[in-house]
Amino acid sequence: MDWDEILNPLSPYYQSAMQEQQQLVNLQDGLISAAKELMSSVYPQIYHLESAGYTELENTIISECVKLSCKLNDIILKYQIEK
Repeated sequence: MDWDEILNPLSPYYQSAMQEQQQLVNLQDGLISAAKELMSSVYPQIYHLESAGYTELENTIISECVKLSCKLNDIILKYQIEK
């Protein structure tokens, strides 16, 4: 396998990489959405933060959910049983 195979949109390697990337993005989006929803239900005072608080909370949720999704994806790939 070389870079031409990986970067060719018709290649199965490219298709597989794009599918994995889409799964990762979907997982990140879901985690971020769920974290925000959970935060607002557990901490109703979230709606009374200073501007800096909203920014820090948003940045923390996004960065931690991205890290979590990458770790979860790595575990799935590492222990996946081939069909």
